[in-house]
Amino acid sequence: MLNHRDVRSTVLATLLLSSSAAVAQDTVELPSAEAREQMLQLLETQSLYRDRVDWNEVRTQLAAAGDDRAQQRRVLDDAAARSSGGHGRWISAGEQQQRSGRAQRLNAGQAAALAAPSQANARIGVLQVSPFVEDLQRSEQERHDARKAYALALQARIVALDDGTRCGWVVDVSSNGGGNMWPMLFGLLPLLHGTPDAQGALIGAFRSADGLLWWRQAEGEVIQGNTSMLRSRQGSYRLRAGTAPVAVVMGAGSASSGEAVALAFRGQPDSRSFGQPSAGFSTGNQPRRLVDGTTLLLTHNVMADRNGHGDGTRLQPDQVTARGPATLQAAQAWLLDQPACRKD
Repeated sequence: MLNHRDVRSTVLATLLLSSSAAVAQDTVELPSAEAREQMLQLLETQSLYRDRVDWNEVRTQLAAAGDDRAQQRRVLDDAAARSSGGHGRWISAGEQQQRSGRAQRLNAGQAAALAAPSQANARIGVLQVSPFVEDLQRSEQERHDARKAYALALQARIVALDDGTRCGWVVDVSSNGGGNMWPMLFGLLPLLHGTPDAQGALIGAFRSADGLLWWRQAEGEVIQGNTSMLRSRQGSYRLRAGTAPVAVVMGAGSASSGEAVALAFRGQPDSRSFGQPSAGFSTGNQPRRLVDGTTLLLTHNVMADRNGHGDGTRLQPDQVTARGPATLQAAQAWLLDQPACRKD
């Protein structure tokens, strides 16, 4: 959820490490002894699927690995993967450098995605919602500024498209593999219409052993529980029509925060999803900085929709379609058949 590499990254890392002959011992990165114990303690006590792992056996395997760094890394990666359902992972110093570069490329790519010409009917506004990955090497202020810039760029695209001719909207998360969900939800505020409750308007939740921690929308703000996650007076645009039908396009490339966006629209009146089942990482990650400066992405809760429904696995679209243009065509046909598009 908050931070997520490509959905295949954990498996790929394991495969790369599986051949000790191909991995020079001195190139395998490991947490320090202190950080390793901190990591294991966090996974054993807080990771979502911690009961799937025999933690005594993990420590026995690490001891048996001796000085074999590749084997130690395999054991640690496997423990993190199994206890998180494949979503959480340890990020080494070298991987943090790579992640920083990837974050900058992905987030810069949002501008190109928003500027891309639409293949939809001229009466339909199409939004390609790309991943937003936190650059953990930046200062908190720089990270906050990047979140805000992404969110306002997404909302500015809505403003530009809302010229009086749009009667429906497509939110495409079919290639959204995750990152920080809050800039995505903030950018989409004009299209979200939360279910009113005593504290605001519900759009989703995280569920843990402590219960439901609700996501809410407010005027120019997205909120988790009682905490403002992103706020800007510049981000309080309202559609000319007030409300409009929304079709969510999803697929196997929709993971983590991409799935969170799909869930935020689930249960909203005049909203329907199209495509294929999602990747199955609808769980929440929290980055934990370890004592040696490396990071553990700790998976600790399950995403739910505004009605509290969600199990952390693949999201099923309301209407399954073939991959490719058929999905957008089906979404467009449904939108054009809605009262908002038929009344003109």
